[in-house]
Amino acid sequence: MTERRTEPLAGVPLADEVDPRPATLTWALRLIGILVLFSGFVVLLVAIRHDDLLRAWAEGNPSARRILQTQGLEALKHPGEFDIKPPHFVAPALTLWGVVAGLLGVLAVFLRNGFEWARIVTTLVMLATAVASVGGILTGPPALFVVLTLVAIAIGVAAIVAMWMPATTGYLHPRGDDELARLRERARV
Repeated sequence: MTERRTEPLAGVPLADEVDPRPATLTWALRLIGILVLFSGFVVLLVAIRHDDLLRAWAEGNPSARRILQTQGLEALKHPGEFDIKPPHFVAPALTLWGVVAGLLGVLAVFLRNGFEWARIVTTLVMLATAVASVGGILTGPPALFVVLTLVAIAIGVAAIVAMWMPATTGYLHPRGDDELARLRERARV
């Protein structure tokens, strides 16, 4: 007959221990992770489909359109003799992704541990990136990037909704003796 453990082993929870975090918070954190991974995939597509982005940019710029129509895409990639300089896509996308992914990762740790300010800042970061993403759509990128941007915005909205559900709010704002117990728990972590 096996004895039942009464103490956790090296961070392994006991079988009957229950995670005090509500499912809505768990889903919000999962959606934030999915958003970071999905956005990384979009950055990879920016690198792979760079020519499509350059072509879409050139179609919206009269000087670049003329060069594209007369001399082709390669002339735009190496515009040494022209007064026009095409935008860079990969480096800014990769940099922005790295900064926002890192920020959301750090904020997710604080949110998971019950810090209200992390929910507020995470919401603001996600809203700011959604506004910037809409701005990107308005520049006329290829349809693939419009669809991917809309999917990313939908994931972000779902994460924000999950973060602001009543169960998550109850976890972040416990009442009475529960708050004292949670503060003691935070001090141990």
